[in-house]
Amino acid sequence: MMKKINIRRILPFFCILLVFSACKVESESIFNMFDVEVTFHNNSQYAIVEDAVVNDGDSVHIYYTVHSPNEDMMSVVVDSTNGTGTYSQREIPVTEAERRSYSGVVKFKMRRDGKMTFRFYAKNEENVYIGDGYTSITVEGAPSYTLFADRRLYAPRVNADLDNPSPSFISLSTGQTYTYDEAVAVSDQIDFGIDTQYDSRANYSTFLVYNLYALTVDEYPVEFYDVSNWTKRETKFSAPITASNAYTTFTRTLVSSSRIEEQALNQTINREQTDGVEYTQGLAAANMIYFQTPEGKYGAMYVNQATRDQQGRYYVSVDVKIQK
Repeated sequence: MMKKINIRRILPFFCILLVFSACKVESESIFNMFDVEVTFHNNSQYAIVEDAVVNDGDSVHIYYTVHSPNEDMMSVVVDSTNGTGTYSQREIPVTEAERRSYSGVVKFKMRRDGKMTFRFYAKNEENVYIGDGYTSITVEGAPSYTLFADRRLYAPRVNADLDNPSPSFISLSTGQTYTYDEAVAVSDQIDFGIDTQYDSRANYSTFLVYNLYALTVDEYPVEFYDVSNWTKRETKFSAPITASNAYTTFTRTLVSSSRIEEQALNQTINREQTDGVEYTQGLAAANMIYFQTPEGKYGAMYVNQATRDQQGRYYVSVDVKIQK
């Protein structure tokens, strides 16, 4: 037998459906509610009109036109962001003659690795956003330096254990750390080793001081490491930089090969060893040094921390940036 349909029960559902359908038709999609257009122009040999990859030091020109067919513009905003999470905005007042169409150009030299995204949008007389043409342009700086993160150099004296040797040498060109036995076979790649001593002050006599050494020192300080027959790379470095802004410099300033070299040239890079006698000296946490390899490459080494691992071995963790 056929069931009877209860009209009184289903009628509210039809009403809701009709209302929803009406709202759906009347509402305007955010993807077509702004009619501002942004176009890019090939007006110079350095101009880019779409996403592009450029090299460190290259000139970049972005010629753009913001066109508003139906509403006057009072200003145009150039918004730029980069991979570090920082951004900047420049608001440009628009003249009477430019209310419906404004053209401008952004010019700069690429001096950072990674992406920078530029967006151009208009504001009306109420200072309200009226569109960006649903477009942007991204300029990517091709990699010009190499980052080696969290390279651990272990204290050779306090960790001395023939059954469990720990790496205390580093190659800046490969980013690898090596134990003494491993480094023997690749001595032509080894730039630095470390040694430790206890803080010279009585109240801090249990604190370790980490010192950095090039292999060109007259006598390597770890007496049980014989490096006399090793190939000696003449890598030099600066005195440790203890400024409170060293981390910011390492992460936000040293962002391309040219910036690394520019900052390194401000330092005297002629050392083969550090001579710290207190735990805040030498390779202490938050210190940084600049260096130059025999091949002429500049770089910087930032000390993250001096601590112990789960096995109780003492080490210093460093980040290294070096020109490609």
